[in-house]
Amino acid sequence: MAYLSDTIVGLATPPGVGGVAIVRLSGPESIALADRLFKSSKISLVSAASHTLSYGHFELGDTISDEVLVSVMRAPKSYTRENVVEINAHGGVRLAEKMVLALVKRGARRAEKGEFTERAYLNGRIDLTQAEAVLQMVEARTEGGLSAACFQLHGGLSEGVWRIGESISGALARIEVGLEFVEDQFMSDVGNPKAELDGLTSVRDEVGELLRSYDRGKLATVGATVVLVGAPNVGKSSLLNTLLGHERAIVTPVPGTTRDVVEGEIDLDGIRVRLLDTAGIRDTDDVVEQEGTRRARAAAERSDLSVLVLDGSGAVPLNLESWPVHGIVALNKWDIRVKEVESEAIRNVGETPLVRTTATTGDGIGDLCGAIASALTEGIPDPTGAVVLSERHADALSQTAEALDRALVEAKGRGEADLVAADLRLALDSVGLITGETTPDDVLRAIFDGFCVGK
Repeated sequence: MAYLSDTIVGLATPPGVGGVAIVRLSGPESIALADRLFKSSKISLVSAASHTLSYGHFELGDTISDEVLVSVMRAPKSYTRENVVEINAHGGVRLAEKMVLALVKRGARRAEKGEFTERAYLNGRIDLTQAEAVLQMVEARTEGGLSAACFQLHGGLSEGVWRIGESISGALARIEVGLEFVEDQFMSDVGNPKAELDGLTSVRDEVGELLRSYDRGKLATVGATVVLVGAPNVGKSSLLNTLLGHERAIVTPVPGTTRDVVEGEIDLDGIRVRLLDTAGIRDTDDVVEQEGTRRARAAAERSDLSVLVLDGSGAVPLNLESWPVHGIVALNKWDIRVKEVESEAIRNVGETPLVRTTATTGDGIGDLCGAIASALTEGIPDPTGAVVLSERHADALSQTAEALDRALVEAKGRGEADLVAADLRLALDSVGLITGETTPDDVLRAIFDGFCVGK
């Protein structure tokens, strides 16, 4: 664990060439250290008011000086609740590193990964769920993931978790009072586990609702894999390119153009979807095509959903029984369809959703996207509040649910107060893993190691 008495420095912007580089300091000496290198005819950083921007130059040697704008944020009204300085300089690998090195030579320490956010957590500005939300916002790949992370950053998940913890804590306290005065006839009704059944059942329902939201959260963060399968020349690669909005796969009239798995990623109604285009499946003596077919079938088996692409023009026979298990059928080349082919496809697909598409014009692509989203979210309710995004949170909620289930079974049965209390303590510990109250140091370090240095 980092020492909070240190003043730390790190690059807050991505390393490399860019318009602006921001060097961030946090700690008791951050303002004084930056002021030793900052030169201005009008103001010193030491005398600058909090939350102000000062113009000047950063002197890095006899021949190197950069024109900068410096933000000063005094404790406790800063990201870390410490004195924070942010130096806005010109972007560039050498310049930014030279600034960091100059500050290290004057007493700052290079920040560890995530240490700025870790200090915000350790100093009580945010709890652990909010700290994790910072990284989730940075890494968000979908609108749904960004929205859920933003809600979590503003305390939406914490509020629900704290409410669950308070309810369990209250029930546990009452049961423990009953255990303490078990031989007192005037306290015989205090702490009876059966009296806590309604409250604990309600809490268990809240835990279950949060846990179920992870199914949706996982779609926004981890995402789902959707594979396009079918015979050669049915338009799989054209569909992939149209869905992605750019040319990703090579498209030619020659059957067997795609020999390997080609992939791309889209945000589909808040779902992170990894699209795979595969080699056309057919009997062939070509060893390269045979390997492509094997990979196509393997990708379909591993996927969350496969889309069987058929040729509506009739140029390629349907032969539906020869394809891997599919979740959606796309009858492609709808602009040059043959009615008999459509009838045969409808007759053979049964209850499987069938979508009519023309990859070259984009017709039906919206319907295909809707069908994919519906298939991936089937049975998953739309979230009404916080959405769990982290597997760590889901695991802790599962442990909480299991402990509450045991407590409820005991309370409904023999009603042994000491056994109920033991399980409620375990449930409370599991809740604390989410907010950071009972999270081990090695887990904390692993969480913040996922951040970049300047965050």
